[in-house]
Amino acid sequence: MSRITSVSSRRPPSSSALAVSLLCCCLSGTAFQNQARAFTIPPPESFAALQHALTGTDPSAAHHALLPTSTTTLVANAFPADVLSAYKNQLAAHPLPTKMMTGATVALVGDALAQSRDKDVPYDRRRAASFMTFDACYRWLQHETYPTLVANLQGQYLGGLIGAIPPLSQAAKALGEASGTDPTFLYSTMEQTLSSQLGIVPFIYYPVFYTITGILQQLTVEQTIERARETFIPLMKRNLLFWIPVQFLQFGFVEENLQIPFITVCGLIWTIILSV
Repeated sequence: MSRITSVSSRRPPSSSALAVSLLCCCLSGTAFQNQARAFTIPPPESFAALQHALTGTDPSAAHHALLPTSTTTLVANAFPADVLSAYKNQLAAHPLPTKMMTGATVALVGDALAQSRDKDVPYDRRRAASFMTFDACYRWLQHETYPTLVANLQGQYLGGLIGAIPPLSQAAKALGEASGTDPTFLYSTMEQTLSSQLGIVPFIYYPVFYTITGILQQLTVEQTIERARETFIPLMKRNLLFWIPVQFLQFGFVEENLQIPFITVCGLIWTIILSV
């Protein structure tokens, strides 16, 4: 999401907002450092090795059967056990509110980082609130749509297309044999990724983003449309470069109940990229 300056007046953030931001930044920083120390990425030429390293299961199994331990090991090494356990308990008991609050909190942190780059401009509370509101709403949308994507996109479309083209079919078969990975796993993961990035993102994500943030930042309809016209194409290009690899990992290797928290944290990295 583009961090576009609003026309509203700005004030310093409250002490409570700063405290939440600082806590989340510390947790996020610790997570990234510990993950880097604790996890070694398998050779890129072997999807089977990557599956086995993340899950400890047979790579030939259907990929959704190998998700339960995929992110648990990584996240367990990044956060204190009691914090992770409490968070997962909240996810199990109250999945939607927990995902929405996670999204809103990380959006607050991300926007604070983006705003902090301009030392001469006061903190814009209205802009921060608009990003928090949008992110919480979008986590609700993901909560509702992702299970449907996973259930209905199991590689049948991409697999059928590739199977109808002999050279591609032979290449996919050779790749599967060389890596020890069922091509259906790759097809289904890519179908789910592309449906999100080429369907949900341009036709739902960005229209809702421009609408909600425009309203909360008190932009006129003309200003909102002009902002969308100027920023949509550049943002969409960056979006595809960053999010296709991230969502491929999400759909392929992250257990379902942690997928939205996973991409929420990745969204913090996305915010930093956009603010550079």
